[in-house]
Amino acid sequence: MQFRLEKRREPSRVVLYSAPLIAVLLTMFFGAIIFSAIGYDGVGAVREIFLTPITNSLKWQDLAVKASPLIIIGVGLSIAYRANVWNIGAEGQYIMGGLAATWVALLTHGMGGFWILPAMMVAGFLGGAAYAAIPAFFKTRLNVNEILTSLMLTYASVQLIYYLVRAPWKDPMGMGFPQTRRFASEALLPNIVPGTIVHAGVPIAIIVALVAWFVMSRSVFGYQVKVVGSAPHAARYGGFSENKTIWLALLLSGALAGFAGALEVSGPFQRMVPGFPTNYGFTAIIVAFLGRLNPLGVIFAGIIMAITFVGGEVAQTTIGLPSSASGIFQSMMLFFLLAGDILVRYRLKRVAPQGEARA
Repeated sequence: MQFRLEKRREPSRVVLYSAPLIAVLLTMFFGAIIFSAIGYDGVGAVREIFLTPITNSLKWQDLAVKASPLIIIGVGLSIAYRANVWNIGAEGQYIMGGLAATWVALLTHGMGGFWILPAMMVAGFLGGAAYAAIPAFFKTRLNVNEILTSLMLTYASVQLIYYLVRAPWKDPMGMGFPQTRRFASEALLPNIVPGTIVHAGVPIAIIVALVAWFVMSRSVFGYQVKVVGSAPHAARYGGFSENKTIWLALLLSGALAGFAGALEVSGPFQRMVPGFPTNYGFTAIIVAFLGRLNPLGVIFAGIIMAITFVGGEVAQTTIGLPSSASGIFQSMMLFFLLAGDILVRYRLKRVAPQGEARA
């Protein structure tokens, strides 16, 4: 018995938007089975990773802090993917944004002034955009696949961090640790909720998503991105430049990733350290797809992925799960989401063998 995929005439919108929820539920179900099979408390793993961060009010501040960079990066990636531009190197652009903001913080150390923090944010924005301009150039001029160039540049940015914090930016008073000096108070994000770690980047992330939703749904740029991504021939007939859209999509997604990096280094980290790459850029790929490439959906998807981050840390201390547990759940979630997308758009149709068809 053979089967083939047959494209549906029109996918069900109900199934389309319920697929992310189904993917999360399947991840919880099969995650419990897999961790039980390898000797862990599978049900406990699902409980600690997916439920404890929600039911324990002390973890809400952690959720907010971890969700904000995922939302900002996910919004940028959702715009790029709408244009059919596959920026996989958001992690590298996030790192370069953090490095650019760190450079401003170290350069202005001891000066003082309200302008330092905004200057760091602008530097992060431009740093991420500049790093994304490299794959944009190779894509539009040499037709080099942006997946390869953006991904490889990520590893170059990681090595750049290791070099800077061990040599020119190393804190002379840091007792030999590979890190920069702690930023001055003028270069740190203020906390908006007293007694918590919730910083100003949290509401900024929501604002970024809302602005992106308005631009994508109410502007010519948003229409251009969607048309170029879904019907490039029609876009050319309508006067939209594919190369220009590629540049805009990569620059914007890279800039937002760099902006998220600037917020992180001036907020939770307060200095540059080798552990700054936290895979937010890679996880934001799942966020973008889980949010259906819609900036409003990205807000909820970012919170869900933040739950897995916080829950993974909880599960390490409570039931002894390995640090890679949250990554396993995130990977399963992406697998079920993409598999669900295929079944939403295609149906399995039985194909009779050749001999049976002749009979």
